[in-house]
Amino acid sequence: MGSNLIGIIPAAGMGTRLGQLGNVLPKALLEVEGKSLLDHSLKLLESIGLTRAIIVVGHLESAIREHLSTIDSNLEITFVRQEKPLGLAHAIWCASSQIDADFVVLCPDNLYTEAQDLIDARERFARYEPAFLLLVTTEPSQQRDRRSYKICARKSPAANLFEYEESRPVDGGLELFSTGCVFLQKEALKFLPDFSQATEEHKFRDYLQDISRESVSLIHLLRGMRYDFSSPEDVQDFAQLQKRLSTTFGRGVSAILINEFGEILLQQRDDNPAIRYPGYWSLFGGTVEDSESPFAAVVREVEEEINFRLRNVGLFREFVQNNKREFAFAGEITARIDELTLSEGQGMKFFSPAELFELQIRPDDRETLENYFGVKHD
Repeated sequence: MGSNLIGIIPAAGMGTRLGQLGNVLPKALLEVEGKSLLDHSLKLLESIGLTRAIIVVGHLESAIREHLSTIDSNLEITFVRQEKPLGLAHAIWCASSQIDADFVVLCPDNLYTEAQDLIDARERFARYEPAFLLLVTTEPSQQRDRRSYKICARKSPAANLFEYEESRPVDGGLELFSTGCVFLQKEALKFLPDFSQATEEHKFRDYLQDISRESVSLIHLLRGMRYDFSSPEDVQDFAQLQKRLSTTFGRGVSAILINEFGEILLQQRDDNPAIRYPGYWSLFGGTVEDSESPFAAVVREVEEEINFRLRNVGLFREFVQNNKREFAFAGEITARIDELTLSEGQGMKFFSPAELFELQIRPDDRETLENYFGVKHD
C-alpha cells in the first residue's frame, strides 16, 4: 500500500479571510519564510517520497499556474479545476479521475515543524492499512471551521495512534484537532457523493464518517507543532514568534497529563524558599538537554519524576518565557496515583478542570492550562 502515493493539494479556495487581498492573491501563495505556502507543501510531499502531485485550482487559477512555472520541483504536477467552492470532499471528487493509487490530501495553509511526523504517518499508513489516516494535533486551530475530535487511549494500537471514532466519547480522553492532512486508500473514492448536480458543500467530516463505518480508520497524533495560516496577520504573528525564538537561551518542557476521567495530574513544589514559587502546584517537566529533542525531553522528564513512560503525547503550545523557549505537551496518563513514584516535590494529585483554577499554580503553567481549556481565570 502507498508505494505510488499521490499528493493532492487543494488550492481552489476563495481566500475570503484575506479580505481585499484575496481578490488578487490565492491563499496558497501567501509567503512564509521566503516561500509560498504552496511551495512549502510541494517540498513536504517530496520529503516523504512522493513523485506525483495533483493541484486542485479554481479561484485565481492563472496566478497559481504562473507561480509554479517559475519554481523547480521534482514532482510530476497535474492540474485539476474545481469550478464551485463546495469543500474538500468536492475537491477530491474533481480530481478522482486522475487518482489511480492511494493518496494523501495536504491543505497548503498548514506548516509542520517536524517533517518526520509526515514520514511516520506514511509509514503507519502502509503498515496498518487503514481506510484513512488523519493527522491531528492537541493545539486548536485558529480557523473556526476546523473539525475537532475526542479520542480515548484504550483504542490506541500504537504510540500516538488511535482508532477514528464517529461520535465523541464522554468518558475522557484528549481533544484533538485536524491539521488538514489525511492519507486515504484509493477505495475511499467510492464513498464520495455524486457532486454532478450539487450546489451545497458536503462536509468533509461526513465523508470520513461514511468511510469509517465500513473500514477501520486511524488518527495519528503529531509529535511536533503545526502552524495554520488564513490571513496576512497569521504570517506576521508567525514571523514575530520566530524572531522571539531566535533570541532565546535554553529550552524547557512541561506536560499536561490527563487521565481517563479528564483529570490533570499536578506536582506540588517543595516549601523551599530558595526555589521559585515554593509550595505552588505545577506541571511536570524540566530542561531540554543539548543533544535531545523536546519530545524526547518530556518523555524523559516524566519518567524521571513519576516513573511513568508516556506513549501518547503531542505538542500543544510553544512560547517564550524569561528568554527560554518552552514546549508544552499534552498526553494521556494511564496509571493510578498509587502506581506512580514521585521523585521531586512534596506531593502530586489529580484535579478536575473545575478544581484546577482554585489552586495556587505557577504562573506560566497556569497560562498553559488556560490555553488548553480555552478559559481565562483571574
